[in-house]
Amino acid sequence: MTGLSNADWLAVEVHEARLQVWAMQGASMLESATSDGETPEPDGLAAFDAALAKLTAPWQLPRLPVFVAGMPAGGTDAAPRMVPCTATAERTTAVATDNFDLQVIPPLRQQTPSGLLQGAETRIAGFLSLNKDWDGVICLPGATSVWAQISAGEVVSFQTFLTGELLDLLGEDTPAEGTALDDTAFDDALSDGLSRPERMAGRLASIRADLALQDIPPPTAEARLAGTLIGAELAAARAYWLGQTLAVIGTGGAVPLYLRALSQQGAPATEADGRRMALAGICAVRRAVNGG
Repeated sequence: MTGLSNADWLAVEVHEARLQVWAMQGASMLESATSDGETPEPDGLAAFDAALAKLTAPWQLPRLPVFVAGMPAGGTDAAPRMVPCTATAERTTAVATDNFDLQVIPPLRQQTPSGLLQGAETRIAGFLSLNKDWDGVICLPGATSVWAQISAGEVVSFQTFLTGELLDLLGEDTPAEGTALDDTAFDDALSDGLSRPERMAGRLASIRADLALQDIPPPTAEARLAGTLIGAELAAARAYWLGQTLAVIGTGGAVPLYLRALSQQGAPATEADGRRMALAGICAVRRAVNGG
């Protein structure tokens, strides 16, 4: 933790019930920490403040300004920005807690189809800050997967899907980084899900029956489940990825599955690390708010 005494602000991302915090000196990262995954998603400022204070306690830092991405709706009164809009927010909402002076990055709101981005917009901003003049579509797999159309530095439109949450609910284990995948089962299910997405519920019932009867092992069931759901998502999001320049932002988990699925449709995508993009996005917002 050498040099932590020079920290002058903190960057924080709330992502799927996990806190990631970086101690920063200007644009330089001095130290980082991640919650153990057992921290419940903050449902209010007091819970968030306590979780962040516990995570940063070993650093023994004074009270510092904190730029926060992904703050859950209801945690503050930060008003969403309406799309289309610039990917990088130029304003934040100041909130003082017992231990921190927060600058909350506002979420993005879309009326039709109804959607809310809470954190994904900052990862998008980070990608664009590192890839100047990039136009295309960015996919962000996760509990809620996001497809965002990007043009001239703006989020033009987006579509969200609960594919990751359904994988968690229906599968014994969500496909995770390092997990051996039954490639053939995934590819076959992906093809079926993409070509006939209206049969998704029936295919899911068949997977459950085959697993209950021990006709297929759990890894095959997981691969079929992932292929079916991702295939149906790709069918619904076809207008976003077909013939587009693509990037997939994430860390582990389902990211390799999305990359594989897109590649099989002749739609290769650039891969970008989610946490790196989050930090880059928070830094971009801080520069914009502070006037560069």
